[in-house]
Amino acid sequence: MSKSAFAQKIISKLKSAIGTDGQSFGDNTASSAMQAVADGITEYLIANTKVDIAYVGIIPGTPPVSDPTVEDTFKIVGKCAPPKASDDFSSWLAEIESNIIAGFSLASKGTAGVVFAQKPFAISGITTTQSDLKAKHSVGDESPQQKIWEIVCGGIMDWINGTAMNPESGAASHPTATSTGTANITKITLT
Repeated sequence: MSKSAFAQKIISKLKSAIGTDGQSFGDNTASSAMQAVADGITEYLIANTKVDIAYVGIIPGTPPVSDPTVEDTFKIVGKCAPPKASDDFSSWLAEIESNIIAGFSLASKGTAGVVFAQKPFAISGITTTQSDLKAKHSVGDESPQQKIWEIVCGGIMDWINGTAMNPESGAASHPTATSTGTANITKITLT
């Protein structure tokens, strides 16, 4: 997947929610559009985000032994709340970023069975600006949505794949091995 597929997901949600005929837009169009954007972000992130963690656990016994499982991979769960419609691009994008940070958690367990209740995203840092969009827009474009949304989606992807990762370690367990310990996120990949 890619920023192109991410953009297509949001555009598809927008077309379904509000259509493309501006003359039919009404009082609720802006909130419907923002819900569609949030739904597109949610679906794309859940389907395409992988979170790698490191785990250090101890299996009780005499003597206690280290759990041989030292890493795991998680999907994410949750949702991005819709941003408010805004005429200020920076505040609108900052609200999307905040809603992503607040809205998602690691799935209940990883593929190797580690349980780690943690928020994957914690640090803000989307760098996309309105001038980035203006630089790509051409008055002659019949439908500029794809390339403009690719810039927005690319900024979200760069942030998630870069600085967004929650660095905090926390309590974790591996029930099938009866171990308990700590874990921390080592990498987040959004493709």
